[in-house]
Amino acid sequence: MVDPVRRTKLLRDLEQDFVPDYDAQSMPSADKRAAYALEHIAFRVSRIEQSLTKIAAAIESVLAKA
Repeated sequence: MVDPVRRTKLLRDLEQDFVPDYDAQSMPSADKRAAYALEHIAFRVSRIEQSLTKIAAAIESVLAKA
């Protein structure tokens, strides 16, 4: 079961611009930094895909009426 509070916080964090804010003294490993960046990329790509799906549906609807 998904925790709604955790999901809301995660979505809020991912919707913000990706700006790595690491202190040189406490920088996480390269794997963690890469995973964090990839999570943001995947989130943005899925949002783009959702938008393109809506646009394609709208175009198909207009073409079907013509």
